[in-house]
Amino acid sequence: MENQKNRIFIADVRSLSKPHRLAAALRAVSTERQKKARRLKTPAAKALSVGAEILLQKALAQSYGIDGPLMLSAGAAGKPWLVDYPEICFNLSHSCDYVVCGLGSRPVGVDIQKMAQPKLRLAKRFFAPSEVDWLLTLPQEKQQQGFYDLWALKEAYMKYTGKGFALPLHTFAIDCHRETAITAATASIFEGDRISVVIKNYPELEGYVIWAVTDTGAFQECLEWITL
Repeated sequence: MENQKNRIFIADVRSLSKPHRLAAALRAVSTERQKKARRLKTPAAKALSVGAEILLQKALAQSYGIDGPLMLSAGAAGKPWLVDYPEICFNLSHSCDYVVCGLGSRPVGVDIQKMAQPKLRLAKRFFAPSEVDWLLTLPQEKQQQGFYDLWALKEAYMKYTGKGFALPLHTFAIDCHRETAITAATASIFEGDRISVVIKNYPELEGYVIWAVTDTGAFQECLEWITL
């Protein structure tokens, strides 16, 4: 399959929480996704779950011309892959009202987080010591952005590796090089040694942070919006 830039698609799922839209969306996703969604308690949570797979369907149709139901399986650490198209790599994430999908020919991890109060106690418990030190030296008004940038970039990297939370948060570190903000141009990831990865930040969705990680190649410059 032709090599191309990794693309990050995004969709607003709020319309799917309406009963008739949710029922139709459930019929459009895989049996496993239906089972997962039905275990969730609220229409909003169900909409996020089914919306993620529908976004993947539409991203695949737009990028590769692939239509129809998808057959998904999970790797040893739980990262899903396309059974019929193993050469296509993808990753999904959701937060509050939005789902995102990273898609390309190389392994990719993507994470979206809606910003709220920074959870410094969680950072002290789970982040690498150097990350905590950096976060606590930031001016208070910059700690929210710093915390959520760290959180999302770390999760994107964990998902890129395929290990997910089997890779403990404290065992690798984002090095901000003493800057007061994390940027794709200056941030480095160290897991013992420096990891050679491509990092991308998508800052255009107000109130959210979105980070993506891959190993080679590049990302499309902007988020690509899809209507579900």
